Amino acid sequence: DVPQCGYCQPGMIMAAAGLLNNTPDPSDDDIDIQVTNICRCGTFVRVREGIHLAKTKA
Repeated sequence: DVPQCGYCQPGMIMAAAGLLNNTPDPSDDDIDIQVTNICRCGTFVRVREGIHLAKTKA
C-alpha cells in the first residue's frame, strides 16, 4: 500500500489540495470525480483515506 515510483504523488497532492479548497468535506464520489490522476501502484484507496484524514485536520 505504499507508492512504488512516486511519479504520481505531486499531481495527487495538488489535486487533493484543490479538492479540499473547493469542497472542504468531500465524499468518496467527490474524490473519485476530482482526483483523476493515473497511478500504476494502485494507491488510490490510501489517497482517499488521506484526503478524509486531511479534511479533519483543516
